[in-house]
Amino acid sequence: MRNELLQKNIHLQPEEHVLLIVRKHWFVLLVDILRVLIIGILPLIALAFIAPLTNIHPALTALFTSMWALVVWMMLFTEWTNYYLDVWIVTDKRVINIDQIHLFKRDIITLRIERVQDVKTQTHGFFATLLRFGNIEIQTAGAEAEASVIRGIPDPDQVRNVILEYVDMVTEHKNRMTYNLDKRPSSSE
Repeated sequence: MRNELLQKNIHLQPEEHVLLIVRKHWFVLLVDILRVLIIGILPLIALAFIAPLTNIHPALTALFTSMWALVVWMMLFTEWTNYYLDVWIVTDKRVINIDQIHLFKRDIITLRIERVQDVKTQTHGFFATLLRFGNIEIQTAGAEAEASVIRGIPDPDQVRNVILEYVDMVTEHKNRMTYNLDKRPSSSE
C-alpha cells in the first residue's frame, strides 16, 4: 500500500520499473529516538531535584514540564518524519535519493544508471555488523560528478549488487549497440 503511494508520487519514465525502495534500518530510528528521550528526560530529573530546594510555584513547574514535554514530542515527531521520508528508490533506469533534512527541507537527487561509476558500501560498528546495516555511496561520471550517500540502510551489499547488475546491463547493451553500428555496412557499398 505505502509503496504504491510512493510510486504514484514519483514520476516514472515510460517502461521504467521500480526494483527497490530502501529506507533506513529500524535500529537507526531507535538510536535517534533514545537520544531524544535522554535529552528530554534529563531536564525533568534536574527540575525534580531543584524545585523542592527553591521557592518555585507548583503551577510554574507544571507549566515548564508541559512545555518541555511538548518540545520532546515535537523532536520525536521530527525524527520519525525524517526516518520515514528518507528513501532511496532504485529503478531499472535511475536511482532516486530523497533526503528529508528537516521538516520543511528536502533534497531529491536523481542519478542515471548509465552514469554510475562506483558503488561503495560501508559497515561500521558492532551493531551495524550484527544487524547488517550500513552506508552506501554512489559516485557518478560526468562534468559535474556527484556522490549520493544514504546512511544506515539494511543490507547495503544487496542494494549495491542490484545497482551494479543494472549498470552492467546498461553498459553491455550500450557496447553491443556501438559494436553493431561499427559493423553495419555503409550505404555506399
